[in-house]
Parts: sequence; C-alpha cells; structure tokens
Amino acid sequence: MMNNIQRLALASSFAALAYVMGLAPASVPFPLLPFLRFDLAEIPDMLSFLLLGWRYGLVTALAHWYALVITATGVFAPPPIPQLMKLTAVLSMFLGVYAGLWAARRLGRGKVVLSTVGGVLMRAGVMAPVTFALYYLLFPQIYLPFGKKALSAVGFVAETDLAVALLITGLTALFNAISAAYLIPLSHGLVKTLQKALGPRLATAEKQ
Repeated sequence: MMNNIQRLALASSFAALAYVMGLAPASVPFPLLPFLRFDLAEIPDMLSFLLLGWRYGLVTALAHWYALVITATGVFAPPPIPQLMKLTAVLSMFLGVYAGLWAARRLGRGKVVLSTVGGVLMRAGVMAPVTFALYYLLFPQIYLPFGKKALSAVGFVAETDLAVALLITGLTALFNAISAAYLIPLSHGLVKTLQKALGPRLATAEKQ
C-alpha cells in the first residue's frame, strides 16, 4: 500500500496531467453551445478520486483549478469565474460518484452504473442553478450579451434576458450530464486497468 506522501505525489502528478491534457487540441465542441467543449482533462481528476480516495481527488481537482487560474487569459470573463465553474462541476460530480459508490456498496452491485447515475444527476443538478445565477443574477452585464450571441450563432432565438438565461442553463445542464455520462465509466475502466497493472498497492475510493 502507498503511504500518504506517495499518494500526495501521485495526486499532484494527476493534476499536472489534467492541466497538460487541457492544453491538447483534442476537445470536441458541444454542438448546441460550441463554447462548451468535451475534453478528457477531467479524467485525471476522476482517476485520483477513484484510485486514491476523495481527499486526494480534492487535492488533484484544486491543484488543477489553481493551474488553470494562474494561466488564464480571460477571453470574455475574468478569472477565476470560468475556472470556478469547472471546479464546481468536477466537485459536484465527485459527490455524486461518492454517493453512487456508497449505494453500490450497500447493494453489493452496480458500482459503475450507480456512480455514473449519481455523478450525472449531481453535476447537472448543481450546475443548473449555478449557471442561472451566473448569467441572470451575478454577472448579467458580462454573460447575457455573450449568451445571446452564442445562442443566435446556433439558431436559437431568445427574446428576453430571462429566456437567454434559462436556455443557456438548460443546455449547460445537458452538456454537464453528457460529460459525466462518459467521463465516469471511462475512468472506471482506466482504474480497472491500472489496478490490474499495479495490484493491491492501490485502494479504490469505495474502500476508503
């Protein structure tokens, strides 16, 4: 079994990998809102959570977030707002996965399915009100004009500010649900592969 220092080092390495993967031009735009992009940069965050436990997953996610903040260019919104949104999405997904793993442990089955369902519901459910608050309540002067332009670019017509905020919120929730739906099973598959390679030195999150 790894000691705490080794786990912390591995969690930090996962954070560095997540940041580097985010720089790779391998992301795919969400067709309904192309400024949202599907990428694989959150997989190291999930791997840290599943392999090392929630504490080290949190270390990885926070280190990844910090790296994004200090290197942000602030294209249309000043840091750390977009980076906080990404961190919130990841942490809410962690919480849903943890709940799913707890339920699977109680039932004795369904680890991947239940953790995926939990992650999808929690990520989409948390990010929907956060997105609405960001666009309509907190920073409407920044986000509403941007949202209106983004919607019109893909053929959506929103006549009022409230309609813009609600439509963006719904589409963003869909994006987050899809993101969790592929990230979590993929991460579980990678965990299984790593455990076969590394053996009992790694204990997964549901055992901690």
